[in-house]
Amino acid sequence: HARQVAAHLGVPLEVVTVDSSRMAADLMSMVVQLDEPLADPAALNVLYISRRAREMGVKVLLSGAGGDDLFTGYRRHRAVGAEAVWTWLPVEFRKRLSQVTGMLDKRRPTLRRLGKLFDGAALAGDRRLINYFLWMSHDDLLPLLSKDFVAALGAERAEQPMLEFLEKLPPSKEPLDRMLALEQRFFLADHNLIYTDKMSMAVGVETRVPYLDLELAEFAARIPFRFKQKGGESKWIFKKAMEPYLPRSIIYRPKSGFGAPLRRWIRFELRELLGDLLSEPCLRRRGLFEPHAVQQLMADNDKGKVDASYTLLSLICVELWCQHFLDQRPVRPLSLSH
Repeated sequence: HARQVAAHLGVPLEVVTVDSSRMAADLMSMVVQLDEPLADPAALNVLYISRRAREMGVKVLLSGAGGDDLFTGYRRHRAVGAEAVWTWLPVEFRKRLSQVTGMLDKRRPTLRRLGKLFDGAALAGDRRLINYFLWMSHDDLLPLLSKDFVAALGAERAEQPMLEFLEKLPPSKEPLDRMLALEQRFFLADHNLIYTDKMSMAVGVETRVPYLDLELAEFAARIPFRFKQKGGESKWIFKKAMEPYLPRSIIYRPKSGFGAPLRRWIRFELRELLGDLLSEPCLRRRGLFEPHAVQQLMADNDKGKVDASYTLLSLICVELWCQHFLDQRPVRPLSLSH
């Protein structure tokens, strides 16, 4: 797709190849540069692209961040279309659907996404919307935490800030608009923009976000949701506006996110690091996580019983953060070249 767009616009295309032998070291440096254990492999993508841009003498890059958050685009936005179905179905039937998720092979993308859809079936309203953002529910997370950690948390739940935010919105606000409000307040502002800025600036490259131009963002906020998503097509009004300028094969292609092959990385490139940082001695020494539960999660992930790649990456990043900022172990600084 990138080659097709570059050819149509008449611009050169630079393909960045990832050196897998450096991935573990880059992950360590990523945690340090972010100042927090933010566990998103897309941050490494930003690093690799920005580093290559710096090598080529490019000091400013344009990012597509914000387009999905303003006009819809993530898979969970399409899932919101099932809200009317969940409301209509009896609660007991929805509970049974949510129990089906444990029987699906999470190594298959289609079954994994179907499981995510069913996982929140038994939840109601805003809690179901928030569930689409979570890689692991609070109840599934608790067994991974040490008893001391659970005691320190008390009644605090990861989804509480999002629930409190949604409670302040008018009840009449449509589910998709409520989800976009969550995207813009939490996922965009506190996640995507943070890692994009920090990882590009780590190698001396600025990143600009034209989709978040103030006037465009304000205009998008006034557009009714039916013009953002129509007939299963995300960014509907934005795509219609681009039809005079781009061929339909570019506009109406299947979505390809800025993700990374994390599930492969966990199985191969990061496997040794995973084994070291999540070993029983290391976990017991840190005292944050329950070793047996973490080892069981790793085994279940390998067998496809659960899709825990993002959870495992989060555990790795927490330990790396602790090593650098609490134990004050030095981490090799990021290199400006490959």
